[in-house]
Amino acid sequence: MICRFTLAVAMAAITLTGCTSHKKDEPATTSITASAKDFFKGPAVVSAEDFSTGPTQVDVSHVTSRTDDGSAVYVTVDGKDAGALIRGQSLQLHLPAGEHQVGGYVPTLLGFGRVTIPAVKVTTTPEKVKKVAYSTGLKTPAFTETDAGQG
Repeated sequence: MICRFTLAVAMAAITLTGCTSHKKDEPATTSITASAKDFFKGPAVVSAEDFSTGPTQVDVSHVTSRTDDGSAVYVTVDGKDAGALIRGQSLQLHLPAGEHQVGGYVPTLLGFGRVTIPAVKVTTTPEKVKKVAYSTGLKTPAFTETDAGQG
């Protein structure tokens, strides 16, 4: 019988703690002013303008496989959002010559977080188009640099 009353007392104590009042000269110690907009952070706004001009070109393609779930992958170049890759499609990026980190992420359910896909280092030159492939293997998804001859 004591076990039944323990749960009732605990619930009453939790419910009544919200009924406390503050003096007008004392500010409330906790103030939560978060909106749903602060919690729901979907994919970033992708700005393809930053990667539409430049002397070098990097082609990033999404290679389909049996382990791919069809989620859109957001490609990042040097930590900046460059564009979205949809299953089986490719993305052309124009960059300044030099070393760049091409990576990406996939937003999780409701945009509360993201799964980061490690970047691959690519050195670009105006004479050659670089190819980067995104694929999901048996263990982890990855970006890999491929030969220009591969499709």
